[in-house]
Amino acid sequence: MKNFLKVLAGFVVLLIIAGVLLISRVNTESNKTAIADAVLAATGYELIIGGDLSLSLFPDFGLSLADVRLKNPAYPVELASTSSAVLSVDLASVLSDQIQVREISTEDFHANYYIDEEGNSIWSIAADSGAASDPDSDLPSASSSASSSSPDGQETSDVTGLSVERLRIANASIDIQDLSQGARYQIDNLTLDSRDTNIDGRPFSIDLQFDYENNGMSAAVPLALRSEVVADINAGKLQLNDLQFSVTPMLVSGDVTINGFNFSPSYEGSISAAPFDVLVLLESLGMREGQQDLNFGVDTDKLLSFDMRFNGTDEQANIPAFNIEFAGANIESDAQIRLASDLAPLNVSYTVSAGALDLSPFFPESSGDEEPAPAAAPDSSETSPQLNEAAQYQPETELPVDLINSMTLLGEISIESITASGMQFEDVNIFTNVEDGLLDIEVTPISLLDGGLRSTVRLNTRSSTPELQISLTADNLNLVDLAPSVSRFNTLTGFLQLESTYTASVNTVESMLDTVSGNTAFSVSENSVDIGVIKQVFTAIAALSPTGEAIQQWPDVMRFGDMSGYVLLEQGLESKQDVKLRMDNFDITGSGQIDLEAQSFAYDMLFTVLGAPHPQTIPVNELYHNVSWPVDCSAAFAEEVNRYCRPDFTQVREIFTQIGSNALRNELQETITDQVPDELQDAARGLLRSILN
Repeated sequence: MKNFLKVLAGFVVLLIIAGVLLISRVNTESNKTAIADAVLAATGYELIIGGDLSLSLFPDFGLSLADVRLKNPAYPVELASTSSAVLSVDLASVLSDQIQVREISTEDFHANYYIDEEGNSIWSIAADSGAASDPDSDLPSASSSASSSSPDGQETSDVTGLSVERLRIANASIDIQDLSQGARYQIDNLTLDSRDTNIDGRPFSIDLQFDYENNGMSAAVPLALRSEVVADINAGKLQLNDLQFSVTPMLVSGDVTINGFNFSPSYEGSISAAPFDVLVLLESLGMREGQQDLNFGVDTDKLLSFDMRFNGTDEQANIPAFNIEFAGANIESDAQIRLASDLAPLNVSYTVSAGALDLSPFFPESSGDEEPAPAAAPDSSETSPQLNEAAQYQPETELPVDLINSMTLLGEISIESITASGMQFEDVNIFTNVEDGLLDIEVTPISLLDGGLRSTVRLNTRSSTPELQISLTADNLNLVDLAPSVSRFNTLTGFLQLESTYTASVNTVESMLDTVSGNTAFSVSENSVDIGVIKQVFTAIAALSPTGEAIQQWPDVMRFGDMSGYVLLEQGLESKQDVKLRMDNFDITGSGQIDLEAQSFAYDMLFTVLGAPHPQTIPVNELYHNVSWPVDCSAAFAEEVNRYCRPDFTQVREIFTQIGSNALRNELQETITDQVPDELQDAARGLLRSILN
């Protein structure tokens, strides 16, 4: 607003200077220089008129400029420019209490709003520039004019009336860059059209359209705003009636009223949106890649509608009702927001309740036999360099650390059930609390897969490096019901018990993935396991055995009395992990890591069949008890399970050689013990060692 008042004051000064210059030739360099000097003195900005300048006095006072540019002398970047600007005023109205502007219009207007890494804006004027520091200047500053007309605690009642018969901005654009926040926004093709614009309480219409784009979008989003406006500056009241805001395919309509904005502002209003397709909206906003899903048609289950009532003052905001119809359920919510003050931080409280949400239409089921089609390579000839650059640059997602440190929050989310991907979560209750830099999220036990699931999350932002703690507990989840959703579980049935605890040092989501450490311990009771991969590995091993083993006689499916294990993770999701799985007398241990970018994993494992006293569920020759067989488990996530693991044949051959030597040594030792006289046994054992070694 301060910058706007400066520019407005500059136009007033420009009109005064222009009137004085009417006695001479108008379109001269000296007159342009005089106007530029007046604007510089009044606002601190440098005005450059590169084109023609024309003035008219009768019947209306008119000013027309071509090729106009506005600069801050301290920066090389232009603040604004326009190919043409027209101002026409009823001359007689200037002498009355009702200033009547016939027309304000611009063509090809462009503005830059640039903030550098230190947070300095190119619109900032140095304290020692312009009229503000000129003691000899007779021109009042915009800020002093504004403050003198609106004393504290008093309603403005003597503002001169102003009306504009035609306000038109065509083909405007605005470039917004904030390097301190890593943000860039672009507004193009902006058009604004308004008739009989006034501040006297008479209704007038406004029509605004533009294309919006940020640095994460691949295409601009067309936006439009239309409304009937009633502005009464003396009464301190502004009404937006029949408000319509549209972004494909969503149309939001409503009414907003602002009262007392001259001294004690308050507002109230309501907005609503007719049913619209959520996926299409996400595509329009660049949050989802545009695609033609064969499983998706015009489906009412994917439509969302909402209505909201709100009110507030300069101290607080209230949302007494925010109702959403979505996924076959009604979602009701309310919120209260008390703004920060000198005595208290920002305070937010909310509640959300919902019935049975069915998200199945957003997770179409695919048959397990179908293989994903390979993605087509993008045609670089059809992709602009700008879009390629935007696709490669993905800024890190920062956690709201500053916000958590500067607010208190208390909220509750209660959902009857959520259905997605064939699974149903029932009795979903989530509690959130923020206080003294601590964010706590508690998920109370959720009914899932005949069992329960609960979790807690704590984000501590008090230290220089925020600490994240996550715990997850699963009780008796029925893996039979999970198998249709996660195909890798179709080789295992039973009831899963799981305990997970992880910590991370976080500033961004990416740093969380790079620093996460912790462990997961699990067990499966009443289990039934398809041991096809184990049989496959040991069949390959047995092929190198001099005696052979009847591995194929093992059953394909086995039950184990003890099936448990753990995963240890240190310093990042892609760092080295230690894993262990015990199934009665079968033990798997090893370490390795996953590659999220390549969607693959690589682990060096040891498969061991244990001897007594472990239950001999998997039978092998005692000769091979407690022998650890090296196995390479590396593949892409999408590979079939039977291609995950294979023996390290070089090491397997060495192990068989060692086993053969050990077997011969043991047999000879037994022979010596049984058949050689006691007084000669030591000599025989020494001879045996010298031969075998």
